[in-house]
Amino acid sequence: SLASGVSLYLRFRNQSAPAVPIIEILALGFVLGPILEESLFRGCLLPLLAQTTGNVPAVILTAFLFALFHQPDDLAHWVSFTATGIAYGWIRVISRSTMAATLMHATYNLALFLSVTF
Repeated sequence: SLASGVSLYLRFRNQSAPAVPIIEILALGFVLGPILEESLFRGCLLPLLAQTTGNVPAVILTAFLFALFHQPDDLAHWVSFTATGIAYGWIRVISRSTMAATLMHATYNLALFLSVTF
C-alpha cells in the first residue's frame, strides 16, 4: 500500500512518518476509497464500456485503468492491481451490483492492512 511504501522509504532515510489516526485509515481505506473507486470504475465506466465492447473487454479495460490509477511502481503491483480490478469487475458483472464489488474491495483493503500491521 502507499502508506507502507512511504513508511519504508522514510525508514531507509532515517526519518519517521507522522502517526496517522486509525479513524482516518479506516475512513479512507475501508470506506471512502472503495466507495469512490468502485463507483467510478465499476459503477460508471464498466457499464458504459460494456455497451460497446461487451463484458469481458470492459472488465479488463477498467481493471487496467484501475491499476494505472494506483500508479504501481513495479510489475508485481501492476499484476496485483489488475488482478483485483478484474475480480471486482467480474463480481460487478455477475451480481449486477456495485455494492458487491465495493464490499469485496473494502475486505481486500482490510486484509492487506492487517497483513502488514500484524
